Amino acid sequence: MFGPCRGIARELDSPLTVGRAAEGGLQLPDDKVSREHCVIEPIGPAGHVLRDLGSRNGTWLNGQLLQEATRLRPGDHLSVGESVLVYEPSFDALRARDGESTLILTRTRTRPDAPRSGTPPSPDALARAGELALRAATASSPEEAAGLVLEALHSALHPSALTVLRLAPNGTLHPLLARPVGAHLTLSREMVEQALKLGRALAMPEAQARPETDKLMTRVRQGDAHVLYAPLYTGGIPAGALCILRETSFTDEELALTGALAGAAGPSLCPPPKAPAVSTLTYLPPVAESASMREAMRLATAAAQVQSTVLITGESGTGKEEVARAIHALGARSRGPFIAVNCGAIPAELAESELFGHEKGAFAGATSARAGVFEQADGGTLFLDEVGDLPAALQVRLLRVLQDRLVHRVGGNAGIPVDVRVVAATHRNLIEAVRALSFREDLYWRLNVVRIHLAPLRDRPEDILPLAERILARMGPQLGRRAEGFTEEARAALRACPWPGNARQLANAIERALVLKGPDELITLLDLPPEVVAPAPRPGAPASGNGMPATELTLAEVVRTVEREHIVLALKRAKGVKSAAAEALGISLPALGQKIDEYGINLFE
Repeated sequence: MFGPCRGIARELDSPLTVGRAAEGGLQLPDDKVSREHCVIEPIGPAGHVLRDLGSRNGTWLNGQLLQEATRLRPGDHLSVGESVLVYEPSFDALRARDGESTLILTRTRTRPDAPRSGTPPSPDALARAGELALRAATASSPEEAAGLVLEALHSALHPSALTVLRLAPNGTLHPLLARPVGAHLTLSREMVEQALKLGRALAMPEAQARPETDKLMTRVRQGDAHVLYAPLYTGGIPAGALCILRETSFTDEELALTGALAGAAGPSLCPPPKAPAVSTLTYLPPVAESASMREAMRLATAAAQVQSTVLITGESGTGKEEVARAIHALGARSRGPFIAVNCGAIPAELAESELFGHEKGAFAGATSARAGVFEQADGGTLFLDEVGDLPAALQVRLLRVLQDRLVHRVGGNAGIPVDVRVVAATHRNLIEAVRALSFREDLYWRLNVVRIHLAPLRDRPEDILPLAERILARMGPQLGRRAEGFTEEARAALRACPWPGNARQLANAIERALVLKGPDELITLLDLPPEVVAPAPRPGAPASGNGMPATELTLAEVVRTVEREHIVLALKRAKGVKSAAAEALGISLPALGQKIDEYGINLFE
């Protein structure tokens, strides 16, 4: 089993000796542990090494006998006698929502409980529990329902500790609430799974580690206890479990009572998550005809198979969110939510609440508690677009959440555990921002585990036409306008345009063409915006013989020709009504009259 010393090495600024008689260190009363077994020593501000002290049975690191001093990494398992300590553990060492309670999930072999003894619940206790169960079934929030259920269980069973576990879409278990603050629970994953499979409450003996701490040392003692597991369902679907710990075994009556209570309170305790819009759509991979985009998708596919943080870079409009959605859809979290937030678009005064949530009364106008985007994305993927625009204070908080997987709401004291895969994106050069001290270097390296760079659309012309066809197919039904494709001239113009606004500009141009197009089945050159048909020269474009850009000689003429054709087309569609034509063109009626005179347009031609 895992010992309860979760994260203890993170707080060390001096050597910590572990042993059976470790004075001033971590004392483990175990005959298999030497008096001074091993030592954990700091090696700077952010690291520790583990060294064996010549112990009789050796110190084991991740299942291997320790031969020499070794630097510890997050999640390392230190086996000392019968105890296993975890250095900076991952989310498997779950901390409860309402304080420092620690839930430790193991793979303990399932075995039947001992013969049940004890006295059945009194009639008063049963009546009180039934009343609370009815109130929990109609509670207005999961937190209120959980509180009522815990109160009922305390009244009827007198447990020493209990917790409510919620089953995330990816199969991970998360604590919703736990009692009391400071308690440690060792639970069996197999028993939780068995209770959910059988649909009834189960109990088994489960030894518990009990830390005893004073000013000098922490002692870890093993104690016999029993754990009851009651399944929770929402709409007939497994949603979580109630786990109850006490020193004495549970009677059949107590198992039946807890099972009934869990059945009544399941929908309130674990309401079904709101499915994001993306989950209702068929996944469509990003267009990747160009070599650079194929490489980007190769990296995205590989990153989707792990849970590492991904940083996507590239100009605005290059498709960073589409790649982030692909990472989500191709990975194990595809059944969970995909939440996207633009860090640069959040007002500064609301950014902290938007990201991390707030409690009721945390500030003026906070009339109720609200979950932030990290909690909303629990069990899924959180896409932080334009992460380079985060203020310095929020960069610190984001780094802490990424490291601890705990969110602290504004106005709240307790950490809320979250299981979120973070994909970040930015159009900024974060290395330059780090050098300019506007972006934290430690946060940059925490985000930049897997980096994917997206080239601008002008550098991947092979993607332009397939992307335009996809946008047309999607946007036509949305606007109620029909178009079968593009003429050859329009296709040539689309491919030749440098698209400084990338895919976003391309989508805008196609939408405009759909709105203004005539009855033709294909989008023509005249339907496209002038800046697409005759784009302005880019810096560094090839020059003509007189030193001017090659397009400079014909640009004005092309613009005038296209503008005249658009005005004639608008007047024809408006059947000569100038006010309607001006409205369709987006100009004033006097401006249209000036253009008609300037181009010598005959309304009857």
